[in-house]
Amino acid sequence: MVRNAVTPWTRNVEPAIDRFFARAMDVPVWSAGADVEELEDRAVIRLEVPGVRPEQVGVSVEHRTLTVKVEREGKGTFTRQYTIGGKYDLAQVQANLELGILTLTLPKAAEAQPRTIPVQVG
Repeated sequence: MVRNAVTPWTRNVEPAIDRFFARAMDVPVWSAGADVEELEDRAVIRLEVPGVRPEQVGVSVEHRTLTVKVEREGKGTFTRQYTIGGKYDLAQVQANLELGILTLTLPKAAEAQPRTIPVQVG
């Protein structure tokens, strides 16, 4: 039989150690894989968030920062922020969740989209 000696010191320290590790276990242990693609008229950000429902996802824009916050049951909260350049219309950002992929579409502002200038003769 193995006996653990209990002293006043261990009686005081063990609860503190337990609290420390309990807090450490609250840290999210997952991270969403991401892919960013820039197209002619928009940028598309795709995040892998398997098993997540739409009500567990928050997408917000403040100044030029796009924030994605995902609460995954049993895994904790994941937050990712993107600083977005001025050529995108952040009032028109769209978010879609399908088959565990969160797709964010950021259209380019009209003035930032390429256009063809006709050449006049004479």
